[in-house]
Amino acid sequence: MKKNKAMKKTVLVTQTKLNVASDRFNVMHAPLISIQPLDVEESFLRHEYDWLILTSKNAVKLFLPYMKDLKFSKIGSIGEKTTEVLINNGYTVDFEPSVYTQEGFIEDFPLHDERIERVLYPTSRAARPHLKDYLESHGVTVDKLSIYEPVDNVGSMEKIREEMDDIDILTFSSPSGVKVFMKYIEPELLKDKTVISIGAVTKEKLDQYGVPSVSPEKATLESMYELINEKFEV
Repeated sequence: MKKNKAMKKTVLVTQTKLNVASDRFNVMHAPLISIQPLDVEESFLRHEYDWLILTSKNAVKLFLPYMKDLKFSKIGSIGEKTTEVLINNGYTVDFEPSVYTQEGFIEDFPLHDERIERVLYPTSRAARPHLKDYLESHGVTVDKLSIYEPVDNVGSMEKIREEMDDIDILTFSSPSGVKVFMKYIEPELLKDKTVISIGAVTKEKLDQYGVPSVSPEKATLESMYELINEKFEV
């Protein structure tokens, strides 16, 4: 039986806007984080790199103006959207891990199959150091370049707080997003909600706040939406 609008479940999408149309859900977009570009010291252009590693589409978009002058041999990418932006701008991606996390990158990266001396890693100022530390522990020089920083989207948080009682399903795609959310919303308010996490690291961060979550098999927004459709047949 077809539900009317009043009976629809409301899904809160707290990350990059997912363009979906549904007669089964009300989709509420409220990104938790805004991106603040940083001034970049261009001394890195003097070096030659074996690998350029990009871990988000935000990093790609901000770093594209420098790539034409950069000397590098190969590109490593984390995530379908990161790879998509690179390919759409004429670049070939030489490596993408099967799991879209720093841990997945480390697990699959052919570190011992070739001589790797220097890597450029343009990323968020708030990026976890796990990948950088791993490469450096194996003798690789890693130039970590902070090209943006995340800032709280206060407007989104005000909107979420106002609509919290009407939200049935919440989605999170990054530990930093979880951290921002919990600065403004008490974890106890989620106890009667369904929470969906994208990626193991995001799930772990929610666990730290005592918030259980379910995850799609693949760490993408599209897989998240498929999971919602499968889990909540209305």
